[in-house]
Amino acid sequence: MLMIGLEMLGRRPAVTLDSLELQKVEFQPKNTVVMFPTNGVGFGHFTRLLALAKQMKKADATLEVIFFTTMPTLHLLKPFGIAAHHISGPKYFDKLETTEWNSLLEEELTLCLETHHPKMFIFDGAFPYRGMLRAIKNRQLRKVWVRRGMFRKDATNIPVDSIEHFDILVRPGDSSPVDFTIEQNISIEQFHCNPILFASKDELYPREYLRDQLGIPHDAVVVYVQLGAGEINDLDNKIIGIN
Repeated sequence: MLMIGLEMLGRRPAVTLDSLELQKVEFQPKNTVVMFPTNGVGFGHFTRLLALAKQMKKADATLEVIFFTTMPTLHLLKPFGIAAHHISGPKYFDKLETTEWNSLLEEELTLCLETHHPKMFIFDGAFPYRGMLRAIKNRQLRKVWVRRGMFRKDATNIPVDSIEHFDILVRPGDSSPVDFTIEQNISIEQFHCNPILFASKDELYPREYLRDQLGIPHDAVVVYVQLGAGEINDLDNKIIGIN
């Protein structure tokens, strides 16, 4: 029971006996990609994968993209012809233990994968859920993890065997350079790229038009303020002042 508990917490790899090892599921993959963005109150993971989906569908008009996500804003996918499976995050269920939610996630994601037969699975999130890892294990499809930021050597909040479940790690850049010298060793292929942007330059509205829509004078200084994760849920004691 202790070993199972440590596995569920992501502190040790999943241990299986050879005689009980699951056989690979044999199927013919379709021209389909399943994308799994995780988000709390922000849109970073969701919009990053939606940006990828836009470009992938632009390059291949026959490609089917399916979203499997904890985000409730599924209406944003409709203009792009993207269907979605939704699962609420664990905090939305009353008295549902994390292990129970992971079992629910595993079952629903397994059903999604077995229904759509994707050739690729793309995950964008900081924490790879154990239920997700169990669902994609031993499946004959390309597994990609899109992750901004780095893996610190002393990080304890990521399952120890999570990276090895994927074939490639996509590392989008940020607004400032990232120091990877203090990062733990990565055992799989990595692909570093520029920051992934949702809209291209030819899709942007003129600056003056946007200011008019927001009622902002054309000569005013505009400052965008975004609170970091963990801060945006409680603003009762926050006072923001801009000089």
